[in-house]
Amino acid sequence: MVIKIDMDGVIRNIFDEMCTIYNNVFGTHLCVDDIFDYDVDAVFTKIKENIGISAADYFFKLYAYRLFYESNPYDGVKEAVEKLRDEGHKVVIVTWQYTLDNKLNTLRFLDRHNIPYDDICFTRDKWMIQGDWLIDDNPEFIEDERDKSKKILINMPYNKNMGIKAERADNLMKAVDIVLEYDERQKEMTAPSPHEVVHYDDIRDAFTNGFIDYND
Repeated sequence: MVIKIDMDGVIRNIFDEMCTIYNNVFGTHLCVDDIFDYDVDAVFTKIKENIGISAADYFFKLYAYRLFYESNPYDGVKEAVEKLRDEGHKVVIVTWQYTLDNKLNTLRFLDRHNIPYDDICFTRDKWMIQGDWLIDDNPEFIEDERDKSKKILINMPYNKNMGIKAERADNLMKAVDIVLEYDERQKEMTAPSPHEVVHYDDIRDAFTNGFIDYND
């Protein structure tokens, strides 16, 4: 299978660092649990009020290196991706990044933490990338009906109260377990029953009656 995996909020934890930057500048005590909206401008309101630029520009341009290279991966993400690939599945990281610097720092981040993947696509149109599963924290991509992948929403404060019709998981490893359990069930359903086993007598009769060409 092809498993599409989002970056921020799934593999890379930029939110702790965003809160640290914000609290140091504005003397607040914001934590990740206070991030109630995926829109950073709705959460980090003092940036626009005091500096006059959007929170997105503030964090994703001025602090690009710190957020996208120096942030930490979530616990267990490397092992989760390796688990998928060990089972023969293809991992494609699909992420929308704000600037070219963010893209470059994302590649460096993955290399720095030795996180394996088969391919990476930088796009906001995640539905255009074919895959069997999408693992994401953004409700917008989970609810996009153009994306025919099976979907798993990673639980985050900004999506926990949303009634989204999708599998949920607390982290990437738990999402991977859901994918692999589904794959195992599918294999069991398609495995031949004992009654479908071909016996020697059946093969002999097929040759005798001309249904099989021996030269083939």
